[in-house]
Amino acid sequence: MTDSALCRSQQGYSMAWYAVVLLFVLAPLMSLAVDITRLLFVRTDLQTSVDAACEAAALAADTRTFNRTGVQQLDPGLAASYAAHAFYASAAEADLVQYSASLTLVNVFAPTEVSCAAVAAVVPLIPFSPRLEVRVYAQAKMRFLES
Repeated sequence: MTDSALCRSQQGYSMAWYAVVLLFVLAPLMSLAVDITRLLFVRTDLQTSVDAACEAAALAADTRTFNRTGVQQLDPGLAASYAAHAFYASAAEADLVQYSASLTLVNVFAPTEVSCAAVAAVVPLIPFSPRLEVRVYAQAKMRFLES
């Protein structure tokens, strides 16, 4: 076999290698880059929602106790209600970015302090990949203005 016949028999050889590299190396790397960017966006959006929920929970003063005794404290039931309302109102973009967020904790751990936590599951672009999870936390303190 001559050199020209050998070259002619291997003409499409490099195109096959490029196709394999694109399929098994570059495509997963590109989708991973998109997934990491989405994960960072979800983390920022979720942190904003948890901050809003915790600040709303810190506004839930127990007015009956304050009117009777003058003691400043949070109402745990009202704090959880305020936090849930603020969280789900703030996390309204979840469907657009394809993640599911939930408020997992609203804890009044001191008379005037509350902590909140949330988790979000992000569906990756690569099929059959495990779901990615993001967890965030926040704390807030009730403040009274004296006039």
